[in-house]
Amino acid sequence: MSDWRLEAGQVRVLVVIASYGQKNLPFLQRIIQRYYSMAMEVDIVVCSERPKELGPEVRVVVGLPSRNPWSLPFAHKAIFAENVELYDLFVYSEDDIEVGEDQIRAFVRAAPQVALDEIPGYLRYEIDLDGTKLITDMRDAFHWKPETVKRRGEYTVAEFTNEHSGFYILTQSQLRRAIASGGFLKAPYEGRYGLPETAATDPYTCCGFRKVICISALQKFLIRHMSNKYVGQLNVGLSSFEEQIEILSRIRDGLHPASTLCEPETRFLHARWSKNYYEKPNETLLGLVPSGAEHILSVGCGSGALEARLQARGARVTALPLDSVIGGAAAGRGIEMVYGSLGEGFAKLGGREFDCVVISDLLHLQADPNQLLSRCCHLVAERGALVVEGPHFDRLGTWLMRVLGVGEHRKLCNYESSGITVCGPGTLTGPLRKEGLRVTAVRWLNHALLRGDARSCLRLGRLSARDWVLQARRQQLAPPTSSLGA
Repeated sequence: MSDWRLEAGQVRVLVVIASYGQKNLPFLQRIIQRYYSMAMEVDIVVCSERPKELGPEVRVVVGLPSRNPWSLPFAHKAIFAENVELYDLFVYSEDDIEVGEDQIRAFVRAAPQVALDEIPGYLRYEIDLDGTKLITDMRDAFHWKPETVKRRGEYTVAEFTNEHSGFYILTQSQLRRAIASGGFLKAPYEGRYGLPETAATDPYTCCGFRKVICISALQKFLIRHMSNKYVGQLNVGLSSFEEQIEILSRIRDGLHPASTLCEPETRFLHARWSKNYYEKPNETLLGLVPSGAEHILSVGCGSGALEARLQARGARVTALPLDSVIGGAAAGRGIEMVYGSLGEGFAKLGGREFDCVVISDLLHLQADPNQLLSRCCHLVAERGALVVEGPHFDRLGTWLMRVLGVGEHRKLCNYESSGITVCGPGTLTGPLRKEGLRVTAVRWLNHALLRGDARSCLRLGRLSARDWVLQARRQQLAPPTSSLGA
């Protein structure tokens, strides 16, 4: 049975939808109606924790793969495996993902043109109250991999670090390969993501495939997240998203560099403590940047919001961006970008000096934070300042769980397993002093102690703080001793 009969005629499609509870029932009914209206032979199975009346054509499979209710999405895999010989396409979906026939046809056209270990994938969008389309999978530490842009037949594809979209499609041959890999039919487990996200991504993460986005046919690979779960959070609008796509196209044509500064994501569940590409400027950090600083270096620039605020104060800002895609977008704000890895970036800066160097949420992601700190200190001019921000790993709750080895916290003792080196004002003071800088201010931020009221935790100071900001100043050189009057 050919994988590609859709272009020539009829194709059989098995759609399995995970649906827990009643909240998304209106979305589910709309999705089912949409699939049955398609000009292809579609069978639908809904996996649920309890019976649902969805019409005579829909098969409802009741039961959880494990005691954990979040394991429900794993139920679709056995159904796919049982029917591998009977269908051409296998579609997995959460119960609030709206997909049209054009988007499925786009997959079928693209799949034979990508590499054998690549699967064309999708990104979700939501619509806010103003009707603005938001790319909700683009948030936090998730980003494009600049080095992955390539041509595949008539398409240009690139990899995005968030493989989860609550939806995927496999051809029959791809499903066979996934099953044969031994990674597809695993019992419910958590990997980089939680249980539901892992079930929806492990064809890409542990079955020998990689998810690629067809950026040259982007509109065909955007799917609607109907529940609008992330509206109101830090989301990227479609226009900003398309700006990044344009930069990727320039990378493809050799007109823009392809580089990554360093690894921005940790190895924790949900990438906890990772660098946020779209973080809001920290007002406390801004307050510790000297008002008279005329030339500022930002190490680890994301979307450019912080750097734009510094420029609005009249400073000239130079940045080492997290990668050349997000940096290309931020450059539109008038920020001078220095592209490359950390080593390449500092080499290009040469002997330049800055009135202030800012490092935001990046030191703890280094295998050797002191090395990055030293490089930055060498760029601080006389009477200049260094401002550093980071998460507080010695906060009472975090410290206890780390010492006791509770859950993932035990990984904090090892960079290889966590992607984190524990550091903070206490560990940085000595290295700063050796570089000729003196700590002049430390601020403890975002107080909370378990579920207590944050206001009652303020008196605990550093014990309850989730984050910190440090300012260090270049120590003024002592004037030479005069021999006059000796």
